Amino acid sequence: MSIPGVERSAAEPLGPHLRNLPDHDGTVGDVGGIGWHVTDLLLPTLTLRRSALDHNLALFARWCTEVGVDHAPHGKTTMSPQLVAEQLDAGAWAITAATVAQARLMHRWGVPRVLLANEVVDPVGLRWLAAADPGFEVYVLADGAAGVDRMSAAFADAGRTLPVLVELGVPGGRAGARTREEALAVARRVAEAPGLELAGVECFEGVYPQDRAERSLAQVDRFAADLAALLVDVDRLAGDRAELVLTAGGSAYPDRVVAAWQDLPPLSRSVRKVVRSGGYLTHDHGLLARAAPFDLRPAMELWAYVLSTPEPGLAICGFGKRDAPYDVDLPTPLRGPRGPLDGCTVDKLNDQHAFVRHAGELAVGDVVAFGLSHPCTAFEKWPLVPVLDDADTVVGAVRTYF
Repeated sequence: MSIPGVERSAAEPLGPHLRNLPDHDGTVGDVGGIGWHVTDLLLPTLTLRRSALDHNLALFARWCTEVGVDHAPHGKTTMSPQLVAEQLDAGAWAITAATVAQARLMHRWGVPRVLLANEVVDPVGLRWLAAADPGFEVYVLADGAAGVDRMSAAFADAGRTLPVLVELGVPGGRAGARTREEALAVARRVAEAPGLELAGVECFEGVYPQDRAERSLAQVDRFAADLAALLVDVDRLAGDRAELVLTAGGSAYPDRVVAAWQDLPPLSRSVRKVVRSGGYLTHDHGLLARAAPFDLRPAMELWAYVLSTPEPGLAICGFGKRDAPYDVDLPTPLRGPRGPLDGCTVDKLNDQHAFVRHAGELAVGDVVAFGLSHPCTAFEKWPLVPVLDDADTVVGAVRTYF
């Protein structure tokens, strides 16, 4: 679907604030038609591979249809109106946000429905939600009485109700009621609270190790089954609401949560099963490559020059912590001008320098492509990300807004 945020960002003028582009008098929307090759850009730069994006969008949409679930991908992964629009075009039921500020921006882009997968307790954020356009549908989470009471106070006289999903958590995890009994007490509180509507249940199974080890799979399966059991209890409290939402499914275990939901008992209303995978779109060469259950293709690469070879076996490349994610894995050298770099590793990053260990494959002035791990902390570093075809020609660009 076309959303206004795409047109607005496409009309933005280029300039030095977009640090990876050479000087040009055009707009963001012009980038794909200039004829640049990746080596015409100011390196370092993050890029996206068009063919991989298309493959991942189609694969995940097809899987959702086959298993009978809806998709509300994490828009906070990319915070890009262009990529959000592509996800909506591929059939996404909603876009997931983590904060009111993200939901507000998505509303400005024209996203019609946001699943705000977090508790909201701050007065400023609650006032914005209460005053938002009535046509903008937004769901939030609750895991305790204090949060429910704060939301109810903000919405009691708002002239609209706020759909609330009860969040189930695990001991030692992040937010979420720690037991099914505690979650059920939260559900009762929501059902009785002025201005709120009990709309379903939610969990995030990514609190367990994202390694697909047998122990991790068993924990995820049990957690997703507990959430389904909680939904049965919530069904008895949800008044005359026509539909309940059952949602989980990050990027590592969507297949496991969907499998755990296959045999729900009959309920008094329809159930919308929603997975929220966001990293599927770009995939990666690290965390998601190890954990994702599907044949996805990594779309992200980071390109940089070799600046120096000051010691045998050491190349200093022109990127660092300001340019690449390093919270899960360090970048992986993929290829240079003479082919694959299978024996090379990055063993340290400074702010703007990468220490690359090699066996003579690299020389000063070489352009090296690196694979990355964890898209969430890659996109946040780049206000504009060029999109490449398979010949490394720039065929477009996406803006991000962090």
